[in-house]
Amino acid sequence: MNKKKKMHPILKILCALFIVYIALFIANMSGYYEGRVRSRVELTNEKILEFEKLVQSGENIDIESFVNPEKEDYSNSFSNFGEKLTANIENVVKDGMHIIGNVFKSLF
Repeated sequence: MNKKKKMHPILKILCALFIVYIALFIANMSGYYEGRVRSRVELTNEKILEFEKLVQSGENIDIESFVNPEKEDYSNSFSNFGEKLTANIENVVKDGMHIIGNVFKSLF
C-alpha cells in the first residue's frame, strides 16, 4: 500500500506564515511603502509652496483648500465579511446575555 502522509496542521501554518513573511519582505525591499510615503510628502511640499506664494501675494487664504485629509479605504471582501460576522456574533451574545439575565431575575 502506498499511503501518502498528511502534512501536520502546525507545519501548514508555519508554511503560510513563511509565505506571508517572504511577501512582506519583498514589498519592503522593493520600497513600496517608502514610495507611498514619499508621494505624500511631495504633495505636502507642493501645498506648502502654494501657501507661501499666496501669503506673499497677500491674497485671502482658505485653510480648507490646503488641508485634504485623505483616508484610505483598506476594506475588501474578507474584512467586510469579518465586520458582518462580528456584528452577528455581538448580537447573539447580547441576546444570550439578556436571556440569561432574565433567567436570573426570575430565579432571585
